[in-house]
Amino acid sequence: MQFMRYAIALAGIVASSSALAVPPAGKHIDTPAELAELCSVSADDPSYAAAMGFCLGYIDAALDYHAALTAGEKFNPIACPDNAVTREQVVAVFLEWSRTNSQHVGTGLPVEGVMRALYEKWPCSV
Repeated sequence: MQFMRYAIALAGIVASSSALAVPPAGKHIDTPAELAELCSVSADDPSYAAAMGFCLGYIDAALDYHAALTAGEKFNPIACPDNAVTREQVVAVFLEWSRTNSQHVGTGLPVEGVMRALYEKWPCSV
């Protein structure tokens, strides 16, 4: 229950900040499935640079907001990846999660999928 409360708060902030970023070809990203599709664009696709820029930017925003939200005493972290984890590794974890969690990828905000994936991979021992 507490996880979902944090995820919803995080989703609201990230969703509002991600409105400033524009995905390739004006594509709107509404679900974790759509973010996973964008993050999976092949390197030989003409939209690769824009797709990966948006994907990595979205991941950065989610991670930065999570760090800011949990820096104080009010909220416990949702996930606890090691500081050495790269955003590319987070993308790989999210993509693997999206392949194995079809029940969650078609609904909810993309940030909910990212945070669910992180929570499953790197749960906190709080």
